[in-house]
Amino acid sequence: MKLISKYVLVVGVMSALLVSCSTSKKADKSGASRGKKSDSHLSANDKMNFERAFYDASKEKMLNNFIESANLYRKCLQIDPSSAAANYELANLLFVKGQYADAELYSRTAALLQPQNEWYQILYADALTRNKKYSDALKVREKLAQTFPDRIDFLYDLANGYLSMNKYDDAIRVYNNIEKDAGVMEDVITQKEKIYLRQNKFDKAVAEVKKLIDSDPAEPRYYGMLAELYQANGMNDKALETFETAKKIDPKNPYVHLALSNYYAQSKESAKAFDEMKIAFDNPDLDIDTKIKVLLGYYSMGQTSDTAKREGYELLDLVEKNHPTEAKTFSIYGDFLYRDKKLAEAKEKYTKAVALDKNRIAIWTQLLIIESQLNDYASMAKDSKEAMELFPSEPTVYFFSGVAQLQLNDYKQAIATFKKGIDLVVENKPLEGQLYANLGDAYYRDKQMEKSDSAYEKALEINPKDTYVLNNYSYYLSLRNVKLDRAEAMSRKANEIEPNNGNSQDTYAWILYASAKYGEAKEWIEKAIANGGEKNAVILEHYGDILFKLNEKNKALEYWIKAKQAGKGSDFLEKKISEKTLFE
Repeated sequence: MKLISKYVLVVGVMSALLVSCSTSKKADKSGASRGKKSDSHLSANDKMNFERAFYDASKEKMLNNFIESANLYRKCLQIDPSSAAANYELANLLFVKGQYADAELYSRTAALLQPQNEWYQILYADALTRNKKYSDALKVREKLAQTFPDRIDFLYDLANGYLSMNKYDDAIRVYNNIEKDAGVMEDVITQKEKIYLRQNKFDKAVAEVKKLIDSDPAEPRYYGMLAELYQANGMNDKALETFETAKKIDPKNPYVHLALSNYYAQSKESAKAFDEMKIAFDNPDLDIDTKIKVLLGYYSMGQTSDTAKREGYELLDLVEKNHPTEAKTFSIYGDFLYRDKKLAEAKEKYTKAVALDKNRIAIWTQLLIIESQLNDYASMAKDSKEAMELFPSEPTVYFFSGVAQLQLNDYKQAIATFKKGIDLVVENKPLEGQLYANLGDAYYRDKQMEKSDSAYEKALEINPKDTYVLNNYSYYLSLRNVKLDRAEAMSRKANEIEPNNGNSQDTYAWILYASAKYGEAKEWIEKAIANGGEKNAVILEHYGDILFKLNEKNKALEYWIKAKQAGKGSDFLEKKISEKTLFE
């Protein structure tokens, strides 16, 4: 709805409250008194009932009881169908509720009953426009402009009406009339420029922008508009000349340098383009949001271009220099560093960002993601605790907090945190599944096996193809030597989904081992070793155990020793090596 139409709603409410008084007053200068003309034929009783219903309708509307209000206005019209005010108020309600066909019907009646009432005409024109009756709406707006020649807003609406029907010459005529009354205005000039360009009247478009320059020769932005117009039409020499004029007028204006940078970029003069860009970025008067829009382009280009990547970081340093108290400065810097897998540096930038603006959940989330990837669980626990205090209804924060507590061996607190996160999830099945998966881990670590199994089953109900759950759940069942058929089926499924995952292959091998299927177990443990397990202490120790069961005892000892060299194995590893036998 146009600005003037929003005003209709305010006037409608006020007039509704005053209607009982205005029916007894003389008409205003436009002859648009709302009740006087139609209530003279009513009996005293009907008049009283009408005014009571109208008052109640207006009161209900102010209380946002629109259905009751509309019903009461309809009651008014049953008493007096010729009430312009009741027709108008009902039409206004219907318009706001999106019932444009009915709004048109009642607003038309109001407009016909009181043709000099501008508000009735405006609502009628808006309803016609919503119903795509542009020609009829245009006629109403033409009449409004004729009746109220001093109302510039009516002229703007009329020009827009002509534009919607591609009547460009008529729109130009109206804009010229506005200009005669109000003088040279940027929005009018811009509209006329666009129209002339649509009509392929380039010279007239140029003339309009030059009028802007003549109206304020010290405004460099107008020269930029003219230069961009020249450039868009292949007149690069004139474009550059105009840009340079703007630069002489205001050499420190960052927007002039930004425009020049765009000019050189389009002219394939990359070095000059970047020089101008740096000048623009080294000016704090170029707002941070404009700089971020530019940087987003460098972010995308930097994924494939080393030059764009280097230039992006140069511009980021200038942003940090000129906007050191803006959280956006450090969050966009962190985005670049994270893209380039510089996690420690990215964490530093995001930490500064949340220190400057604690109310942006997206930055907190990114910080927690990075801390989890750095395995920095102490920082993750601290930051997630603060984030939970700031965003107590955000389940994602509880997920990260629970993960940190789990990794720091605070199992009972992790369980409580994951459960709280699950309670807060709304229509986010992937997150709910992850919360249940980690709750299963926490219960297992806390030796609450049945609850662990239940949590894993919930996770698999949500996502039956979650390889993390399929692998962990099946492995833990095999360690407990329970539900081995279920464990084998889940592990097999995990390997079908991710056929070259060494951890999943090790799990399947270990389930086969627990089921005394040693030959098959050896085949799968060898696949695990081929897919990265040759440096994994657990996988190497498992291989030794399987070999021992297959009576390859010397080779088993060899792999137990390799497991010890690779890292931490089971509690029995040292004893296996020293006594050269299997302990389980």
